[in-house]
Amino acid sequence: MRDDFLKMMNSPISSLKWRRLALWALVSMAGFSVGGCAWLDKNVVEKVKNINRRTLTVITDPPGADLFVNDVFQGKTPVSITYKAGVKDMWSGFVVVVQKKGYLPIRRKVSYQKKSLNFRLIRIRRGKRRRGFRPPGPR
Repeated sequence: MRDDFLKMMNSPISSLKWRRLALWALVSMAGFSVGGCAWLDKNVVEKVKNINRRTLTVITDPPGADLFVNDVFQGKTPVSITYKAGVKDMWSGFVVVVQKKGYLPIRRKVSYQKKSLNFRLIRIRRGKRRRGFRPPGPR
């Protein structure tokens, strides 16, 4: 049976059939790969390109506070910043500091997945000193 198969494979007619089959397979694979690349490029590559591009929106009450991200001034709130997250940012996050004159500064470690932050700043109270008042203790 093996000899019959080998004779069939070496005959000129079957050789022509195998060549046609191989050519058809090659052409269909080439067509599929071109169409497949277009789908891959459109749906997957765009998502992969923007995987590390993030937008962070920071809003404070009251507005007008200075915003620092990793000790770099980013602007006055409310602000929306777009940044590329590096491996370090993805692993450990980053530090956001919000400060305004007359208010307590806020420092917070934030995950890179956070999309918006809201801060309510606390006003520093300045105590009024009464005249004639002496604190207790030795004189």
